[in-house]
Amino acid sequence: MSGSKKPLTPVKPAGMELIFLYPCPHCSREVPLIAPSRPAMAQCDACRENFPIVPVDDRTIRYMKVILAGGKAGIDPDFL
Repeated sequence: MSGSKKPLTPVKPAGMELIFLYPCPHCSREVPLIAPSRPAMAQCDACRENFPIVPVDDRTIRYMKVILAGGKAGIDPDFL
């Protein structure tokens, strides 16, 4: 059994998601949701109350993903 292991090469992002923070109207906790593009009900993870949310623009989300090449263009160039 070998005592030395080969160091792992850092992994680059393979994709991305945008997270939006919605304040719970019951307890004011910021509830993170991954780009909700349709009207829906959200549940606060702190107080467990449900509340309706305003959706985000799907075209804007697609635009952000395209300009960042699905996350690949968002890496720190000084790290490479």
